[in-house]
Amino acid sequence: MRRSLPRRCAEGGAELIEFALLMPLLMAMLLGIIEYGMMFSRMLSVQSATRDAARWAATPGIPLDEAPAEAVAMLREGLALQGLSCTAEDEAAGLCALSAELDEVEGYTVVEVITRLSYASAAAGLLPVPDELTARSTFMLTNQPIAP
Repeated sequence: MRRSLPRRCAEGGAELIEFALLMPLLMAMLLGIIEYGMMFSRMLSVQSATRDAARWAATPGIPLDEAPAEAVAMLREGLALQGLSCTAEDEAAGLCALSAELDEVEGYTVVEVITRLSYASAAAGLLPVPDELTARSTFMLTNQPIAP
């Protein structure tokens, strides 16, 4: 006489196989969420430091001819406070680029600050993420008259 297994015991192996098939997909999704979260966090830090540097260079106490140099110095400090680095050696190696310049927009002098930082993905090329994070900020200098 043959004994039949209860129905619940017979399906236990199927659940294990389903779990084994879905686990890599779930891990890939988790890796993607973590990677994009880290990238967006770094991008927000770069944007914040760039905006703060442009705002600093546009304040009334900064002489016009010193505004770009002050912006770059403030940008380096802001990036360092956020745990990011862009030293002269990093710039020479092509890992980052910081620039600030004065420009004319509709008759007003503005300071434009541009930051570029290389981004190394933790997912080793498995996810489509940018190789470089770029932020740009422009502020009108406040020590000039407003046109009517």
